Amino acid sequence: MKKSMQYATFGILFIICITGIAFAETTETVNTSQVQIGTILENPETYVGQNVTFNGTITSQCGSGCWFIISDDTGDLYVTLRANNFVIPPAMGKKATVTGLVSEKGDIYVTGIQVTIGDTTYP
Repeated sequence: MKKSMQYATFGILFIICITGIAFAETTETVNTSQVQIGTILENPETYVGQNVTFNGTITSQCGSGCWFIISDDTGDLYVTLRANNFVIPPAMGKKATVTGLVSEKGDIYVTGIQVTIGDTTYP
């Protein structure tokens, strides 16, 4: 009886630890600055390699949801989600908030870390 109680206690502690680790990973915050798309496009040297957050309307989207183009009054920006292994549902015409890493490979683009559409945040 004593040994089974030890196993039960160990099992409960193990579950608590795993839950704590999972929670810690999902609540991690990313240091970002809020910017307009045009500001990123006009000053890429300031933003490449930096995490940013911006708002806009999704104007074009991959059928599988792995990339999209987002627009605000100042410009249009390509956002890829593939590198971070998540997708968004069809959202053409919807307002979105994007947080991601600005990169340049010929053109300026953002690798999305998080996308919020309405009340839903991905991933």
